[in-house]
Amino acid sequence: MKKKLASASGAAPGAPLEKTPKKRRMNRYLPMFCAFIAPAFLLYTLFFFVPLMMGYGYSLTDYDGYTRMNFVGLQNFIRILGDADFYGAVGRTIRYTLINLPFKVALPLLIAILMTSKAVKFKTIPRACIYVPVLISALVVGVTINWMFGQEYGLVNFLIKLSGGKPLEWALNPALATTVISVATNWARCGFFMVIFIGALNNIPNEIKEAAAIDGANGWQTFWRVTLPMINPTTFLVLLLTTNELLKEYAIIQGITLGGPGVATTFIVQYIYQKGFSAQQNGYASAASVLVLILFLGVAAVQAKVTKGGEID
Repeated sequence: MKKKLASASGAAPGAPLEKTPKKRRMNRYLPMFCAFIAPAFLLYTLFFFVPLMMGYGYSLTDYDGYTRMNFVGLQNFIRILGDADFYGAVGRTIRYTLINLPFKVALPLLIAILMTSKAVKFKTIPRACIYVPVLISALVVGVTINWMFGQEYGLVNFLIKLSGGKPLEWALNPALATTVISVATNWARCGFFMVIFIGALNNIPNEIKEAAAIDGANGWQTFWRVTLPMINPTTFLVLLLTTNELLKEYAIIQGITLGGPGVATTFIVQYIYQKGFSAQQNGYASAASVLVLILFLGVAAVQAKVTKGGEID
C-alpha cells in the first residue's frame, strides 16, 4: 500500500511519506501549545488534583492533622452515614440552596434586562455600583453585613428605631439570621451574574426581535418566546454556578453568624470545617468531603438532565 501511495505521489518506493499540511502545522505549534497550557496545568495539579487525591487518602484513615494516621478503611464513611448532625447540615444546605436559587438567577437577569433596555437612561453608573460588591472579599462582605444588622448598634435596627419600631434580634433568631445571609449572598454576587446575562442579551440579533414585533408580539411575549430561549445556555451556566456557590457557602456565613444561632446556619462546609479543624478529625472530615463531592456531582447531573444542558430548542 505504501509503494502504491509513493508511486502515485511521484516519490521513490520505500521513501517516507510526506506529512500533510495539517500534521505539519500540528507539529509546529505543539510546543507552543504545551508552553501555554503548562502553567495552568501545573497550578491545577498542585492546588486541585493533588489535594483531591490526598483527601481521598485521608478519608480512609484516622488522621488528626498532626501525627496520628492509621488506616481504618471505610469506618469514617460508616460513621458519617449514621451521624444525625451530618444529615442536619446537608438538609439545611439543600433547603438554603432551594430557597435562594430563584433569587440568584432571576434578580441578575432582571437587572441585566434593565441595563440593556433602551428605555433606561444613565446605565453606566448603576451598572458599576451593582458590580462593585463582586470585587470585595466575601469575608469582608460578611463582616459589613454583620455590622449593618447588629442588634444594638446596627444600621438597620437604628433605622427601625427611628421609624418607631422595635429592634430585631437578627443574630439570635434562626429565620432572621438565614435571611441576613441570603441578602448578603445575593448582594455580593448579583453583579457578576448580571454581567454574564448582559453579554448574552447583547448577543441576541435585533432582527429576531424586530421580526417578533412585526408578527404582533408584545414585549412580554417577546421576552418569553424569544429572549429566554435564546439565552438558555447562559441561564444554564448561571444556574450551575449559583448552585455550586450556594452549596459550598462558607466565608460570608463565617463573617455574619459563625454558623449560629446554635446550628441554624451551620451548613455542610461549616460542618466539615468544624470536624477537621476544631475537632481535629481530619480523616472524618475528608470522608465527609468525598460524600459531599458525590452529592454536588449528582446535583449538577440532574440540572444538566432537566435543562438539557441549556440547549436552544
